[in-house]
Amino acid sequence: MSYDVRVDGYRYNRFQQFLFLLVGFCLGWIGVLIDWAIAHRKRMMECSAEGIWIGIIGWATSVVCWFVLTAVGVLEPSANIIAIIVFGALPVVLGYFGIMCALPDTILVTALIDGWAIALLVIAILFIFLADMWVYGLRHKMTLKEKIAPIIGDDWIKPGEKHLRYDAAITINAPAEKVWAYVQQSGQTKAGWYSFQWLERLFTFDIRNHYDIHPEWQGLQVGEFQWFHQAPLSIGEWVTQVSHKEPYGWAAHSDTATDPGYKNPGPNQEKALKLWFKRFCWTWNWEIRTIEGSDKHPVRCRLRWRCDCTFERYHRLNKYFVVFILGTASVVMGRRYMDIMKKLSEGRLRYPASKK
Repeated sequence: MSYDVRVDGYRYNRFQQFLFLLVGFCLGWIGVLIDWAIAHRKRMMECSAEGIWIGIIGWATSVVCWFVLTAVGVLEPSANIIAIIVFGALPVVLGYFGIMCALPDTILVTALIDGWAIALLVIAILFIFLADMWVYGLRHKMTLKEKIAPIIGDDWIKPGEKHLRYDAAITINAPAEKVWAYVQQSGQTKAGWYSFQWLERLFTFDIRNHYDIHPEWQGLQVGEFQWFHQAPLSIGEWVTQVSHKEPYGWAAHSDTATDPGYKNPGPNQEKALKLWFKRFCWTWNWEIRTIEGSDKHPVRCRLRWRCDCTFERYHRLNKYFVVFILGTASVVMGRRYMDIMKKLSEGRLRYPASKK
């Protein structure tokens, strides 16, 4: 499949990903920091994050390899657990080959397969799963030009307000109006969110995807509540701006500072998601714009979205919760949405009658 960095945003190729993984594998968390320094040169948060996550996969893989090879007797214990955590495979290899001068003796002491080693193995496997989800979710990136270009609704969170941002974009070989027909019918009460339906339903989201155009779901309007989860949890957002002409798109938000709270829900129990925060706000803004075609695909468009989130109090623990709990789900489901949207709009997705 053709891929143009100038149009589609920067993406690491397989060889670059392998090098990031190898550095993490060989040098552990030191290698992860090296990966971050290399990836940060792209001056894009998504590139930095992807480099870090791939390096973490490399480190976690070195732990799994050390545990398995030691447990089956292929490797003799050759480094302590602290050294393995910090340096990955390096102290194991040095100890195995008897290169004692490279590291202090306190590092190259016996690491047995005990309770601590099993705990480290479990943590490493969890890191692999978490990192894989982020690497998967960060696949579709905006270009640098797109990242600074505004989208309707960007002004809801004011300049100077601390916030987190996730944005993504994908090139679709289809007219913008065709993509908009699918996009505007997104929602739990409409065509679903074109993602992992089985995973959504596992977490009690009553979502059923529909992969054809429904006339009754066209005509998205300002003031609608777009549901993610059904009442009584009522997770969703209010549509504040809609454009039914080029560039197509909508802006939506959920903000406990201005929207109905738990004491004053809407007629169908619509309410802002508050959790334990004094204020919790997110925006999700979409745009579909025609771009220059190519010889192979004369008609193309670009689907991009931006999700900002701010909250009070804006401290480290709350940020970790938003990034690793809410953010992980967002990037994974969002990546799937874009993949499905591309296949649908390009006519490459076959689906049963039950999805109509």
